[in-house]
Amino acid sequence: MRQSFIFFIFLLFILPQKITAQEIMYADFNNEDNRDINFEILGKMNDSYIIYKNIRGKHILAVYDNDMHIKKSVFLRFIPDKTFNIDFISYPDHFYMIYQYQKNNVVYCKGVKLDAAGNKLTDPVALDTTRIGILADNKIYNTIYSQDKQRIMIYKIPRKNQQITIATKLFDSGLNMLDSTRFVAPYDERTDIYSDLQLDNEGNFIYTKETKGALRTNVASLDIICRRPGAKDSKTLSIDLKNNHIDEAIIKIDNLNKHYIFNSFFYGQQPANIKGLFTTVINAVSMDTLKSVFNVFPDSIRAKVNSDGQYKTAFDNFFIRQTIVKKDGGFILTTEDYSSQTRSNTNNSWNRSNYLYNSPYSSSDYYLANPGYDYYRPSSNFNNFQDVRYYYDNILILSLNSNLEMQWNTIIPKSQSDDENDNFLSFSIMNVGAEIHFLYNESGKRQIISNQSILPNGELKRYPTLKSREAGYEFMPRHAKQVGYREVIIPCIYRANIAFAKVNFSE
Repeated sequence: MRQSFIFFIFLLFILPQKITAQEIMYADFNNEDNRDINFEILGKMNDSYIIYKNIRGKHILAVYDNDMHIKKSVFLRFIPDKTFNIDFISYPDHFYMIYQYQKNNVVYCKGVKLDAAGNKLTDPVALDTTRIGILADNKIYNTIYSQDKQRIMIYKIPRKNQQITIATKLFDSGLNMLDSTRFVAPYDERTDIYSDLQLDNEGNFIYTKETKGALRTNVASLDIICRRPGAKDSKTLSIDLKNNHIDEAIIKIDNLNKHYIFNSFFYGQQPANIKGLFTTVINAVSMDTLKSVFNVFPDSIRAKVNSDGQYKTAFDNFFIRQTIVKKDGGFILTTEDYSSQTRSNTNNSWNRSNYLYNSPYSSSDYYLANPGYDYYRPSSNFNNFQDVRYYYDNILILSLNSNLEMQWNTIIPKSQSDDENDNFLSFSIMNVGAEIHFLYNESGKRQIISNQSILPNGELKRYPTLKSREAGYEFMPRHAKQVGYREVIIPCIYRANIAFAKVNFSE
């Protein structure tokens, strides 16, 4: 009996460690992998892990084995000089590079197919060219692809003389062109806001046109535009905002249920403080509105977000981060409390409207190009004269059912801040189906990652923290990428170098 009791106690100590075991493997790196490189984690292909690096104009594919030892470094010598943007589309055993470069006054957009070892499988294919002026911005093309990666699109949106032109080219998974469109619409840079294009599995692309109200601070009207391959015209659907104002409408394509989901925080008739969440769902086949709902945040949610009693302003610094669709037509929305403060002599203050609308689409840009939320910014790019302090605080997760009714809400409390550099702040998610993990640095501790997950019923589950066993590694979970069922690659800073850690989370 005593032996059985001792064995039971032994299991209590052993099993939790086994269930929550986390294995960290650090990738090989060299002194050239300094903080000024640009990189993108492509993921796992065959039995290799591939990371693209741009080091002072040298384009390199680093191929790692399962233990993150370098197998080979491939110098992409076919990439021309003055290549300034590269996008990747990854498949299980190969990937595409879509790259742009300028020669004289012409911008070229080309695509090339490579295998998991970095070998070219095709010669570069010309996708499009554009002639530009001497002072024009050469960041012209945007690359998007469908969820199943069977449809690829490049597009450009130049604006000139109070007109906006949307030009697209649609390709299949072999970069064979399927469709091409070009159309012109009126454009007022003071009031009109065009979103990025999104592409569904059928090759339809969709985007929004938002128009600011009389105060020119928040959106007072919303149009949704869809174009089908081979169609003569686009279809425009005007959404009734019921005299409310909204922020930027975030698009999510639900290919399983053939829905287009649009989410935005909304204000009342007079834009002041955020009142709640606006959602509209469009039938992707008929392009009809299925449902539009304004969910007002009750004081019970506001109390979770802001415990000091300032309920009215509780959501004024929240931004939508991810929309995760569910099989039943509902979805889970992740949001984050974000703000920044400029402490320069100019006394510039942070402005939500400027952050949402004016930053990606400043009036000096000829082409509209969204820089995205989650990208690595080398430290040398920061403007030290501005003296900016970043704040990334609580995460709020909302679950809505197919009727757009709020099922539950869960808050993950966190408080993060840093000066001039927000690469160590914010969070990333790891979706394992039965739960969604949230990974972020604990406040002031860049070597410790908090791991908490949300279960399907909204219950918050806490896991042991992930701590670097090697001294000197500082994690950047914001830029992590899930590369397997329970496998994540997290960029790190080690002294003055960029490194990468592969983390396996056991069940």
